[in-house]
Amino acid sequence: MSFIRDFNRTQINKMTSGENSELFNRLKADVLRGEVFPAVRKDELHFYYKGGCLHKFSGGSFKRDKNFEKFGADFKELPAYERAKKENEIKFTNTCGKEKERRLLDKLCSRTFTTHSGGVVVLDIEVNLNGEVGRGQKCDLVLLNTQTDELMFVEGKVFSDRRVNVSPPNIPEVIAQVDTYTAAIAEQRHIIPEQYARHIGIINRLFGTAYNPPRRLIEPAKLLVYDVPESPTANGGYSINTINARLGERNVLWVKAGGEPALESIWNLLTE
Repeated sequence: MSFIRDFNRTQINKMTSGENSELFNRLKADVLRGEVFPAVRKDELHFYYKGGCLHKFSGGSFKRDKNFEKFGADFKELPAYERAKKENEIKFTNTCGKEKERRLLDKLCSRTFTTHSGGVVVLDIEVNLNGEVGRGQKCDLVLLNTQTDELMFVEGKVFSDRRVNVSPPNIPEVIAQVDTYTAAIAEQRHIIPEQYARHIGIINRLFGTAYNPPRRLIEPAKLLVYDVPESPTANGGYSINTINARLGERNVLWVKAGGEPALESIWNLLTE
């Protein structure tokens, strides 16, 4: 199975008409407000909210993961759509109220389909490349530079993640993760821009964007790490140095605690 982005006119017509139209219109309104993010898959369209899939259109109808329902027990009085959003919010917030990694990354998606889109936007999230390399693993973000028509794959983490912050002589697991994405991208480097051209055509039609097909794929995959302490511990310093050495300092962006850089800054810092 190779990397495919396809959602044909027949599927679009089914999604936007008849009994499906009401939910689609609710989702589209939230997409245009920057609250929900649509992602094209093979014969499916997924709608993400606050870190997880809110609804997906597949096989002619909308579907939702029933495992999310347990997070909405206190909101049964709400209409189904609003209750589903609450379930996503709760699922992707830690018990202490601190936002999980997915919620931090979710904030980067808010401009893609609004009138405030800048030079760099999020084109895709939770990306399974479906090749021979790394099948089943999902890279967090694909960024599109709308000025240069370039694509970049970015994995996101928080510094406290045990896959990032380790004690010597352990090697942070995130290194192998990013290396896998780099190899998966290289395996399909000629397919990916072509498929994202189709992806862009679909979202342009559905949500009124006017993005150009990508011309170039930036390699290797990059790493974005949030909530880095001002004064890391000895283990933290070791982890930072090890990751920089293995992935290359130019391929990693360390964001201090509380920092939320704009997409243009992320792009520039990872390509300088």
